[in-house]
Amino acid sequence: MNRRRHAQLHLPPLSPHEALTVVAILERAIAAIVRAHGAEMHRHLDLSRQEARARRHGVSIYNLLVDPDAEF
Repeated sequence: MNRRRHAQLHLPPLSPHEALTVVAILERAIAAIVRAHGAEMHRHLDLSRQEARARRHGVSIYNLLVDPDAEF
């Protein structure tokens, strides 16, 4: 079993009003992070997707710039 680390947030039982307050706070935090770092986050996400796609096709990150159809 692969035990990867991941972010968790443990909250006590909340009333509906408290739960909505937490959601509103998290939405505001996410909006602020996207405003501050959105462009860089999108670039990083694009690179991560390219690397994952390359791995699925058997291409390592070291030869991503090599044209697989080029003749040597």
